[in-house]
Amino acid sequence: MNRRLQSAPPISPVHQALDRYGYAVVPAVLDGRWVERLRRAFDQAPVQSGGTQHIELTDETPEVESWRALEHHPVLKAAAEHLLSQPYCLGGLHGRNPLPGFGQQGLHSDCLRSPYDCILITAIWMLDDFTPENGATRVVPESHRIARPLARDFSQPLAKHRDEKIIVEQAGSLLMFNGYLWHSGRRNDSNGPRRAVQMGLRRGTPADSPANFFVYRRTSPDRP
Repeated sequence: MNRRLQSAPPISPVHQALDRYGYAVVPAVLDGRWVERLRRAFDQAPVQSGGTQHIELTDETPEVESWRALEHHPVLKAAAEHLLSQPYCLGGLHGRNPLPGFGQQGLHSDCLRSPYDCILITAIWMLDDFTPENGATRVVPESHRIARPLARDFSQPLAKHRDEKIIVEQAGSLLMFNGYLWHSGRRNDSNGPRRAVQMGLRRGTPADSPANFFVYRRTSPDRP
C-alpha cells in the first residue's frame, strides 16, 4: 500500500531569519498598555556608572509580573523551541536605559562557541522607539555562523563593521538573536531615553551552570 509522504510544516519567516541571519525583528508584540507597565520600573531607578539606568528584578519592582510574563510570550517561546529545543530556561532578565551621551559598545557576542548551533537566545523588548539617533542596537547579519573569534579591532567601541545593520523599530517590538551573533549597543545621541528589557533564554535547566555559556555577565556595564 502506498503511503503519502507528509511534508514538514513550513518554517515561519521569523524562524527563517533567525536561521539565516542570526536575528529577527518582530514589530508590535507588546501593546501600549504592556509597554507602559514595563516603563514604570524606570521611573525611580537611579543612574548607575556609565550613565545608564539598570533594572535588576526583585519582588518589589513595579509591575514585576508584567516583566516575568515576557518569558512566556508566544513569539519568544516559539523561537526558543525552534533554536534551543527542550529543555531551556531563563538565563537573565533586566532593564537597561542608556541616557543621552552614553551606551556605545564594541561588537561582541553573548556566549561561547559550543557544538550546538545555538545555546542562547537574547531578546530585547523595545520600550522606546529604537532609532539611529538614540543608539539602537547594531548587528552583523550572519556572523553567528563565523566560528573564529571576533577580531580585536572590531571589539573597540568606535569600530564599525562594513556589514553591520542598525535595528530601527517602534516601541513594543522585539529583537531576538542567536547568542553567537556579533552585536552591540550604540551611543544615545538623542535627548530622550532608550529603555528596553533584555532577556536571555539558554539551553539546559536552571541546575546547569551558565558559566559554560556566557561571555558577558549581568554585572558588566557593557550590555547591548
